[in-house]
Order: sequence, then structure tokens, then C-alpha cells
Amino acid sequence: MPDAQRLRIETAQRIAADIAENFSDWASARARALDELKSELGLIPAGAVPSSSEIESAVRAHYDLFSHAEHAELLKEKRLFALSLLQAFENVDIFLTGAVLNGCAHADSIIVLDVFTDDVKAFEAALIDHGIDFEPVESPHSAMPDPLESLGALIYKRGSPTAEAVRFDLRPCSDRNRNPFRRKPDAYQQPWEAQGRISAQQLRQVLF
Repeated sequence: MPDAQRLRIETAQRIAADIAENFSDWASARARALDELKSELGLIPAGAVPSSSEIESAVRAHYDLFSHAEHAELLKEKRLFALSLLQAFENVDIFLTGAVLNGCAHADSIIVLDVFTDDVKAFEAALIDHGIDFEPVESPHSAMPDPLESLGALIYKRGSPTAEAVRFDLRPCSDRNRNPFRRKPDAYQQPWEAQGRISAQQLRQVLF
């Protein structure tokens, strides 16, 4: 195996371990790993920096190796809660996306929901109607254009003292056909987990 390829794989594994074990955010874990690599080698060889998809796959591989059953249960719980939210807003063009969908989520991962609307105030009113307290939050830079608004909420599970952090990314309807997170599934994914976003109907079909 070429040295650059080996380094890329090892670096992806290092980043994945930081994310999975320390609940680090992706940008910080990636920056730390690259700083360590530069410190060890003096410079980072061309081709040694893993792509986002390679890091994602390394995270899923880490969970599969070290906590397969526990992580599967965690994903199921988060996805079921996400489904309850999607169904609560059945009249809205809303989808689950991010780590909870693609299988990279840890216990502290935020449930990210894409909402396609040209009327931000109308969706804010819908949140209020559902008794959901929210506040504007910063949405991480991604391959998607910046949302019109990102709204964060801490939503308690029915009959439970525990809550999930949820981010609603409100996007213009014109972005509806953009899906840069759709990828070919790796060895640790089902095809639906790699499709970038999923509706309530689709999620219900795969969970039950």
C-alpha cells in the first residue's frame, strides 16, 4: 500500500476514534489529527488527508468494531425520536439528515432536520403551536448552501426526563433538489442510510 494511502487510512481512523470516543466535533477532531500528523512528520504528504466520506466510513467502522450492539440501539432510539418529529410536522416538507441518518451519531449528536420552506415565520409558528421552545443557532458550514435560518431546540421525549438536541435547518424550496450528502453506501450502511436525507414515510418503512 502506498505510504500516502496508508497515512490517509490511519488518519481517518485517528479522527474517527476521537469523534466516537470523545464526542468531539468533526472539525476539531480533523484539525487535531492533522496537527499531530504534521508534528510527527514535519509536513503532511500529498494524498494523506482523508475525505469527509472516508472519515464517516471510519467512524462507522469504529462503532462496528468496538460497540456494535450499543451503537445500533443508540441509532434506533434517535431515529425513532426523529420519526416522531417528522410525523408531528406531516404537512411540512421536512427530512432527517446528518449523522443520525448516516450512522455516525454518538450519544450527544444533534438530530438534524432539513425543512424546505420559503416562509420561515410560518414554520416558527408551527414550532410554537407544538409547544417547542427554540432559538436561532449557527449551522456548521457544509456542502449545502447556508440555510435561511437554523433553529435549535431541546425537546423532551414523551414520558421521559431525557431530551434530545434538535436543529431545524430551514432551507429555501429552490434547494430541495440539492443533495450533496447522497453517497454510495459503505460496508456498514444500508442503502437508505446513505441517501442524504429521508422523509417520515421512508423512515417509518425501514424502522418497522
